[in-house]
Amino acid sequence: MEISRRHLTVVLNALYDSGVTSIPVKHPYEEVGELFRIELGDYQESTVRFTQGAMSYRESRDTVHQQFGEDPYEDLPGHTDYVKAAVAGGLVDPENQTEIDSFLDRHTHPDLTAGHNPVMVAYDTNLFGFRIPEILDIDPVTGSTDGSGRPPANGYALSGGVKEELDWYYNRFSTRSLEDAFGQEFARLKDQPAGANRMGVLGLYEFRDRMANRAVDIVPSETGDADIVDAYERYDKENRKRILLFSNDYGFVDRARSQDIWAHHVAFPVDLPRKATAPWVDIVNTLYVMTVMFGVLVLPKVTLYGVWTGKTGLEWQREQLDIDVRSPVVEPRIKRDVTLVKQFEEL
Repeated sequence: MEISRRHLTVVLNALYDSGVTSIPVKHPYEEVGELFRIELGDYQESTVRFTQGAMSYRESRDTVHQQFGEDPYEDLPGHTDYVKAAVAGGLVDPENQTEIDSFLDRHTHPDLTAGHNPVMVAYDTNLFGFRIPEILDIDPVTGSTDGSGRPPANGYALSGGVKEELDWYYNRFSTRSLEDAFGQEFARLKDQPAGANRMGVLGLYEFRDRMANRAVDIVPSETGDADIVDAYERYDKENRKRILLFSNDYGFVDRARSQDIWAHHVAFPVDLPRKATAPWVDIVNTLYVMTVMFGVLVLPKVTLYGVWTGKTGLEWQREQLDIDVRSPVVEPRIKRDVTLVKQFEEL
């Protein structure tokens, strides 16, 4: 059964209704095991406990390297990406959230009727796939408006060089090596992107989503920091628009600032907190990103697949996961609720 990211709350609700309120989220291989635990409570305020922090997860991954070699090790996301996924889901703030907030207070919500220049969001290759505009609440459509109803930004200025850096060919590993290391679930990952490449595909489809569903200007450029920043400088000066540019690379941001571009660094934490409090929607977003990153995650009664043999571009675009419901009690509840939600959305 396939299910989209936005409908994953149905899975949580079915588990909750069946009496499962403490939900361990596990990698199938026991030496990696439980990553975090969801303690379902109020829809707006539940608890997530990180069973493994960045360093303990790194040790688990190193154990896989020692026991099974390069391919299974590389199929697991690195410890820094593990932390980034928690930020991408909304469970954890960027490390420098306070500084970013001050920067956004100065430069967002332009008053076009008063002659302010439109503000266009732009971000570097290293931030695609991590839902940064949503996390920073600056998306032109979903971002919070100010007291006068003005959106935080007016659109996106997307770099042609960034698009080219995202549009690369991905590696595939032998699923036999993954099955031998992690279990039979990984037989279903044949001919799908492996390891860090899955995060790259998320980034590519995030770029395409902005193109399809937002007001976008394409800024032509070559690849590489210098060409991308130079192109943004030309765009900034030649159009009646201002760029709001973000990167995880200090050098990129320094270069942009030296060329009078509004730019800010987005820093990810080096580790995860012991616990976080979040609404169900953030828990669902985290589940989606982590399931794609890890390929397979196991919950009570349900196994989530981020990739599977035959997953198409349309399924990536629609943010689909494949789920194996292992409970005859939970399965009809999920099917029923997904049908109801889809019918409601069509009204």
